[in-house]
Amino acid sequence: MSRSFWRKPSLLLGILVSLGLLTAVACGAAEEPTPTQPPAPVATNTPTPVTSVATPTPTTTTAVVATPTPTATRTPTPVPAVQPKKGGIIKQNATEDPPSFDGHTATSAAHNIYNQKLYSTLLWNPKDDQIVLDAAESYTISADGKVWTFKLRPGIKYQTGYTPAHPRDGTTMTSKDVKWSLEKLMGLHGQTISARSGWMKEFIDIDRADNGIEVVDDLTFKIHLVQPFSSLANLLAIGFSVIMPEGIVTSDLLKRPYGTGPFKVDFKTSQRAALWNLPRNPDYFKPGLPYLDGWSFVLMDGDAIVQAAFLTRKTDVSGGHPTQDNKSIYEKKVASGEIYRLIYSSDCRPQGLVMNSTKPPFNDLKLRQAVNLGIDREAYSQVVHDGYSQPEIIADAGGWGMTVEEVRKLPGFRQPHDADQAEAKKIIKELYPSGLDVKMMTRSTSGYMRQGEMVAGELRKLGINVTIEPVDTTVVFSRAEKLDYNLWNYWFCQTTNTPEELIGSYFITGGSRNWMGYSNPAIDKGYLDMAAISDPVQKKKKLTEMIDTIYAFLPYAPLTVHTTSRNAYSFVQDLPLGITQYSREKNELIWRSDI
Repeated sequence: MSRSFWRKPSLLLGILVSLGLLTAVACGAAEEPTPTQPPAPVATNTPTPVTSVATPTPTTTTAVVATPTPTATRTPTPVPAVQPKKGGIIKQNATEDPPSFDGHTATSAAHNIYNQKLYSTLLWNPKDDQIVLDAAESYTISADGKVWTFKLRPGIKYQTGYTPAHPRDGTTMTSKDVKWSLEKLMGLHGQTISARSGWMKEFIDIDRADNGIEVVDDLTFKIHLVQPFSSLANLLAIGFSVIMPEGIVTSDLLKRPYGTGPFKVDFKTSQRAALWNLPRNPDYFKPGLPYLDGWSFVLMDGDAIVQAAFLTRKTDVSGGHPTQDNKSIYEKKVASGEIYRLIYSSDCRPQGLVMNSTKPPFNDLKLRQAVNLGIDREAYSQVVHDGYSQPEIIADAGGWGMTVEEVRKLPGFRQPHDADQAEAKKIIKELYPSGLDVKMMTRSTSGYMRQGEMVAGELRKLGINVTIEPVDTTVVFSRAEKLDYNLWNYWFCQTTNTPEELIGSYFITGGSRNWMGYSNPAIDKGYLDMAAISDPVQKKKKLTEMIDTIYAFLPYAPLTVHTTSRNAYSFVQDLPLGITQYSREKNELIWRSDI
């Protein structure tokens, strides 16, 4: 999106400086991880929103404070032994092959589980809400918050042994590689903008001759911003902000990765649609890491198959809540100490039924209101998420958004549902006396198909005759980007859990994941101002105003957001949750206690 319509934020930068939040910072991390870690803290469903701001400190050992993630109460992580053991392999289920090794454009969590292990980022999220250094050795932030100066670790080598070979294999990472990578993910080289990280371009000064990324020397570079943007730390830490060699393009990444991460791909022992083996990278730049010899993904789909594999020890790590018929089995294994579960919010918002308001029939607000009224959210929660979800309107409930109790009072969410359903039927009858026939695009994997079938059933009750159109993952995103649908059921997922990402990705004109076609000058106008606000109370106030405006338009009908869990056998140590599922998948600190 062009920045031509942006004006400079009206909020004075002096407010930020006077608060002492944007002073120079230098951050670092030890080469070897701390050998012991305490149990993970218990988070709540109602955190106080806090902006992600670099911690003012003159030292080189302090991590950046990231935006806290609202999560459900979690089971404490087992306390590891004094010294992590090296060796062994962890097996985990996966749902699909990596469609590409382009960490910028492979957008799903199903793809990030591979790519984040193969690459390095400038910063990373080892556990909880910590953000520490990865490829960066240190960085500082200018007094006005608009210039971030990074120094890379020396001697970070690109992986070798792949076919086709490349001249950069075995060479060291430089500032030019970082510049290329950041420009590429912002879409500045004529390639697809990263749906996950590309929205950083709204804050980086891409109008400069150097696109806002100034190379000082081989290991030093500066990121120039149009205004202070403390959430840049969160963005640089997610698995879609990876660094690759200068000149590498998306087509190069269809066959092999070009990374410097803790694990590699063993193409000789991997088999598409069945198994992916990722052995440790012997040339990894962090001495002694990763602890594991490798990580293996066994491809399977469907809750019954995935849970059967986990319960019979075919996999060591798995995800998702147990189905009702397996719930007691999981509970017994947890009670005996054989397995443990880490329960957390899926962060999959906005979640709901997208209505293409750019063309008939859903350019009619009254029709969109009927759809929003007609879906029974309590029934949706039980059918689609087995009751493991809570109602939310755009932002996280009890954090940046309304509380669960407030949402449950809204039309479409309130119970009993009869009155809202009757009103929806009345509207549809007035608009379409003979009914309305429409197709609904649905991603052809189990969770989305179940979501689509339930939503279609609810709409049929209203007089909207929905035909589900299953679409493969390799196609669904390109169609969504082109607005090639009328209805589309989906759950988007946040990667940083910041208000800037929520609005900037999905609701500003031309946002990197604005596949709803929503456009409103009022939202565009206020976006950068909101991002400049450091006071969380005032930021939430501004965000609430924007959410109210978006919700009144109803580009999608919000549904309920599910919780989920990471499940593992007790010998799997230091399995993290992280800020979101998109920032935790390096796995270099995980180890086995039974080796």
